[in-house]
Amino acid sequence: MKCTTSRTRKMLYLLFAFLLTTAHGNNSSCSSSKFTYEQIDQQLQDLKNCLEMLSITWTTYQNANIFNQLQTLSEIIQRQQNEELRRLLPANCSSPAVPEDGGLLCISVKHKAYCKPMCNAGYDFTFLRRSRLFEECSSATKDKWTTQFIGGNRLAICDKSHTAVSGAPSAYFPVGQDCQKLKSDEQLTRNITDIFTSELVKAGITLSTESSGLLCG
Repeated sequence: MKCTTSRTRKMLYLLFAFLLTTAHGNNSSCSSSKFTYEQIDQQLQDLKNCLEMLSITWTTYQNANIFNQLQTLSEIIQRQQNEELRRLLPANCSSPAVPEDGGLLCISVKHKAYCKPMCNAGYDFTFLRRSRLFEECSSATKDKWTTQFIGGNRLAICDKSHTAVSGAPSAYFPVGQDCQKLKSDEQLTRNITDIFTSELVKAGITLSTESSGLLCG
C-alpha cells in the first residue's frame, strides 16, 4: 500500500469534520433539510481548525480507527468521481488513469472524448507535452486512448519538480490552487474548460461540446 500523502490526509481530516457535524446532538438522520451543502460547508470551515488539537487527545488506536473510517469516506467520493468520468466517455472507451498530483480535464464531443492532463504547481510531466495538449479516445483511435506510454490507460505522470517546462502553460494548475481546490470553484473550473475548448478548436475540433468534467488525482 502506498503511503498516504499530506494532501490526502488533509482531505480526510476535513471529512472527519463532517463526522463531527453529523454526530452533534446524537442525530443519525441524513435528511437533506438538516444537512444542506451550505450548512456542512460552513461547519467544516468552523471545525477544521480544531482537528489537530482534538486528535492529540486520542490514543494511537483511536486515531487509526478514525483514519480508517475517513478512508472509507474518501473511497465513496472516489467512486463518485469514477462514475462522473464514466458518464463522459464513449461506451467503448475505458476510463483513463487520473494522474496523482494533478488531474484530467475531459470534454465529450459526439462519441469522442478528449482529456487534457494537468499537473499541480510544483510538479511536471515526465514526457515533453508542449505540443501535445490532450489525448483522444474514439472510433478513429479504435476506442483506445492515444498516449505516450506503452499500453494501458495512463495518459500522463506528474512528478515533483522545481520547474514546469514539459507542458504548455495552460497544463498546470496555479500556485495555491491544486486540482481539488480549483474544482471547488465553479468559475475557475469554467475558465480552464473554456481554455481547453479553445485549444480543441485550434486543433480543428469544432463540434459542440456535450459534456465536460475535471477529475482530480
